[in-house]
Amino acid sequence: MKRIDLVKVGGFKANENIVAVDAASPEPAADRNQVVIDVKASAINPVDWKMAEYGFLLPESLPAALGCDIAGVVVKASDGCKDMIGKRVVAYTGADKTNHATDRGSFVEQVVMDADVVGEIPDTMSFTQASTLPIAAMTGALLLNALNLSSGSLVLVWGASSSVGFNTVQLALKRGLKPIAVASGKHEAGLKALGVSGFVDYTKKNDVEQSVKVICGNEKLSGAVDCIGTESTFGTCARLVGELGDEKAERVVSSVAPSSALPEPPRGVKKCSIDLATGLDNPDVREKVVKVTLPIMVELQTQPIRSVKGPFTAETVEKALQANKSGVSGEKVVIEW
Repeated sequence: MKRIDLVKVGGFKANENIVAVDAASPEPAADRNQVVIDVKASAINPVDWKMAEYGFLLPESLPAALGCDIAGVVVKASDGCKDMIGKRVVAYTGADKTNHATDRGSFVEQVVMDADVVGEIPDTMSFTQASTLPIAAMTGALLLNALNLSSGSLVLVWGASSSVGFNTVQLALKRGLKPIAVASGKHEAGLKALGVSGFVDYTKKNDVEQSVKVICGNEKLSGAVDCIGTESTFGTCARLVGELGDEKAERVVSSVAPSSALPEPPRGVKKCSIDLATGLDNPDVREKVVKVTLPIMVELQTQPIRSVKGPFTAETVEKALQANKSGVSGEKVVIEW
């Protein structure tokens, strides 16, 4: 089978940084429930090209197989899950390749996965659509879990048109929360169609905080999710939660950025950084996120797709990574194999 490997950090140029290699087809382990997936679609996330350029989350020595979101068909399975053979599925292969140099990539013809992190997709959902969901939906679930909010609570979602934000909004609605979406104005109609309790255009910088206050009215802002992860976005979220939250309750702002990159929030507000890779290494988190999120995930509305079609080559992957790096807003880049 073919696999695309990163062999040199500093970029993702075909046949220089990334190359196509021939590899043995994977086999499911005999002592655990695993499946082998024939990959039909691989979604692109910013972490994919950033890892290639900056060299983080990689093993000590290359090669490494990049990518973390796939959809395809189960073609082999361990004895304990033979019933999954032939199923159309979606899976998160993991962004962190430190301990999985070449066996957990998504730019590969086949990949072996633990059966518990594989979800069946409905016939009404394409492989391309399904592949856009894993990292975004699972991250959204972790971000919301950190807030520990009760049904009916107002929650701010900054970066609601991003892949993580779009899924976080929908997961919040399924939990009975009332999300206030912050994004650029061109995404207002789409986010309102999901059922958000309010929309704020962040490009109108002077009006953002005042607009959130108007939407909240006499209600408390129970928490916020920062899906962008800059000092500015986190700082504004923390300031609003500090001012508009209930002083008698725990006030939390969760973010996709590492804690060390975030400013200290106002007194009484807690910051919580989410790392999906570390989260799934924790059995309790894996249980809560995977078993709860996977069934819900395939019910979510997917974002518009920018499809990249081509042969199984390094050039096809380079084209897709470049499309994501060049900038996408409110859509997802996906390779259709």
